[in-house]
Amino acid sequence: MSQSIQLLCSTGVFSRYPDLTGYKAIVKYGPLLDADGFEVMFYPSWYTHIEEIAGELQRTGLRFPAMHTEKNIGTALGQPDPVERERGVHLLAENCRLASLLGCRILVLHLWNWPELDDNLDNNLALLDKCYDIALSYGVELALESIPGRHFDPLTNLHRAFERDARCHFGLDTEFLANYNQLEQVFDASWLWQDDRTHHVHIKDSNGQPFVDGKRRYLHPGEGNIDFASFFSRLKQSGFSGNLSLESPAVTIDGEVHVDQLHDSLNFIRRFLW
Repeated sequence: MSQSIQLLCSTGVFSRYPDLTGYKAIVKYGPLLDADGFEVMFYPSWYTHIEEIAGELQRTGLRFPAMHTEKNIGTALGQPDPVERERGVHLLAENCRLASLLGCRILVLHLWNWPELDDNLDNNLALLDKCYDIALSYGVELALESIPGRHFDPLTNLHRAFERDARCHFGLDTEFLANYNQLEQVFDASWLWQDDRTHHVHIKDSNGQPFVDGKRRYLHPGEGNIDFASFFSRLKQSGFSGNLSLESPAVTIDGEVHVDQLHDSLNFIRRFLW
């Protein structure tokens, strides 16, 4: 699939699991942001309201080129119980259904997930072909994200998936890759770029400390140590054409959204567009 550079904003920037996961925040804040479109974050509570959510989001007039699948899919796919693994496949199909209704072209998947991470990755990989079959049947492209692993680093696990199914496409995450010192290594991995396999990148910064006092901490671009000028330069050299998706939340403790902070971060990324 070929496409031009699009600057997206994840709807996760104005939501928080598990207490602020409603789709109404997209309706409220989406029209306030200057982005080419949005990457919809699917939450567990959405499964029983897919048609309603699709209708409400369609009426906003916003564009949704991408969707991030519900994260428990990867957890279910890795379970030893075959019934639970099949439940993961069913959940993926429901995510694909919403993506299709919204006109999404890319569906980002955590093939493995917390808390087990890649403890049972062989189980996840065993169902990879079925996952791709389902996504293709809905007309969406499945992109496996470079998320952390316990036994192996993100690129090693993605390459294992690629060896399992040659249809694999990928989504990169700057924070996760930086935390494994792989932000430059990705450009030496030719398999990531051949046949237009990588055209979705999550943008957030890193200072090497994703947790503070046991709580997850996200940094906006420019708040950490990532050399984004170098990263975007090499991304351009790689021939990348796809989505750059801001994924740094801007939700206050009271549930309000710092819209100005999101504007600043989108503008930070916009400086590097080509």
